[in-house]
Amino acid sequence: MTSSNEVMDVDADASVATTASTLEEAAEARRKRLLEMKAKYESTGLSNFLSNTVLNADSIFTVLIISVMSDDNATNESAADLEKPLTFRSYEPINNELGEKVEQKDLFIVEREIQEQLADTEDTTMVDQVDVNALAPRKVDWDLKRDIADRMEKLDRRTQRAIATLIKERLAKGQTELAAAVNSGAYTTIQDDEE
Repeated sequence: MTSSNEVMDVDADASVATTASTLEEAAEARRKRLLEMKAKYESTGLSNFLSNTVLNADSIFTVLIISVMSDDNATNESAADLEKPLTFRSYEPINNELGEKVEQKDLFIVEREIQEQLADTEDTTMVDQVDVNALAPRKVDWDLKRDIADRMEKLDRRTQRAIATLIKERLAKGQTELAAAVNSGAYTTIQDDEE
């Protein structure tokens, strides 16, 4: 007795055999096409052209144009049409003038900079005077004092004038001696500075 599984196995084997034969037929057809293309390629002389040329954008496009033209024997295109220069909009093709356009770069820049730095380090003379103010930290309000220095000079002059007038007034009244009046003026100045 044959079971349904055995029937399915036979059908599966038959379908595998048919797909394998179609794949083999497709591979054989592809081989034939490739051999035809190779014979056509060798008959046009493109193999010598490509083996003697460095492939770049111009030669690739020339080969493509020649192969298209050789395939299309029915058209009567002249050799002048084949020699038309191609226009490239987005890039420049590789050519002999490329070397002229590239700027020559100096490769020894780093070595020169190192030599200059080494020459600078050879100078070992010490600085004679060191500015103590540059080394000492500044107080928090140094910039405020700097900004109001002009106003303070004016106020100092006015203060000196006021002290001088007070001393003159005291001497004119005859209340104190000259030394006591000067000392009292200096004492008031010291008290103002402390505040």
